[in-house]
Amino acid sequence: MNEILMNMGAEKRDRIINSALMEFSKNGFKKASTNKIVVEAGISKGLLFHYFINKKGLYDHLEKFSIETVMKNITDKLNWDESDFFERVKQIVLIKIQVTAQYPYIYDFMIKTYENMTADDIFEYRENLSPGLLQKVYTHNIDYSKFKDSMDIKKVTQIIQWSLEGYGKDFYDKLQKTKEPINYEELIEDFEKLICILKEAFYK
Repeated sequence: MNEILMNMGAEKRDRIINSALMEFSKNGFKKASTNKIVVEAGISKGLLFHYFINKKGLYDHLEKFSIETVMKNITDKLNWDESDFFERVKQIVLIKIQVTAQYPYIYDFMIKTYENMTADDIFEYRENLSPGLLQKVYTHNIDYSKFKDSMDIKKVTQIIQWSLEGYGKDFYDKLQKTKEPINYEELIEDFEKLICILKEAFYK
């Protein structure tokens, strides 16, 4: 993270980050207004550009910050001793929910960033920032013996990941349309129902 920001108070730093994430996620890079960002953050434009030089510098910082924040939270908070595949996935979702509590627009910003990128581009970008983490999350210490014997584990876990990613995309698409705040209890309840369905389909 920007060294100057690291030395700043957490409240002020998050205020700047959140105001910028909100503005860029709503309007994209070209239409985003740094005037709105500084008003929302409660700082001067001169101070903003002291931290980031210009609008592009701010946007580039947020691109890296958003991925690194999610990956670091997963790395630090995930129980790597948990061997059940679905419990591992559930933990990841809960960690991501915690991230949104601190940075409400972080996933909106990431979705906006990925709009013009292919799946391979996104994977490569993530890998460059956190090499091997995505694979480790879904393979390290996992007890695959719980899956039905006839199943191709690699294909099955891919299907599960696609299902969960699709669920996440539908959820955020719904948020975009309704503009309602996230109901975390409802989200967790719905997700646990999905987990139960997937367990019944793939576990012994």
